[in-house]
Amino acid sequence: MFEIKTFLEKHSYDIADLSLFTRERYIGLEESSKFKDYFAYRKFSPEYIQMVVTIKYQNKTVIGIDEPDGLSLWEQTYSTAIKQYLKNRQAETMYGIDPVTLKWTSLGNGSLHFILVGEWDEYIFAEAVLPEKEFLEAMLNEAEHFWQVLLEYKVFEGENKRKDSPKDYPAQMIKEIKELREKVKLLK
Repeated sequence: MFEIKTFLEKHSYDIADLSLFTRERYIGLEESSKFKDYFAYRKFSPEYIQMVVTIKYQNKTVIGIDEPDGLSLWEQTYSTAIKQYLKNRQAETMYGIDPVTLKWTSLGNGSLHFILVGEWDEYIFAEAVLPEKEFLEAMLNEAEHFWQVLLEYKVFEGENKRKDSPKDYPAQMIKEIKELREKVKLLK
């Protein structure tokens, strides 16, 4: 069983203090009481949502809260990886904007090799063998949850909205997730 959660980096986080790789640095998607202020923050922009996505499988951490975070991970990293994987049974994409790469490779037996590796020093941040269909379904469930939160809080509307994205962008992403979910069902 998977437990995948999204945490948004707090606006008040002091980037100079690199020792604060803790849960206190983030707001979880389940903390809805904090979202109104988070999205209303004067410098907030949906173009640059810094986040970490944690992944646990069978109560073992694959990616924890202290692993690399990134900008727009659901939109740019994980969505790209899922599409690539469904097309080629492998994926390789940048993890946010840092020199970190996310790689998924089919092992041919219904399993997926997951690795998150730093490009410069080839440091392995995370590595696991996961059941591909269950993993992809869990990823899509959390991605949909993320976009539902953005839709609910009208993040792409008003003065903070992204200039090049329509106000129904979260709804469009949810529709895309549903289409990807149908493709995952067809995996053998």
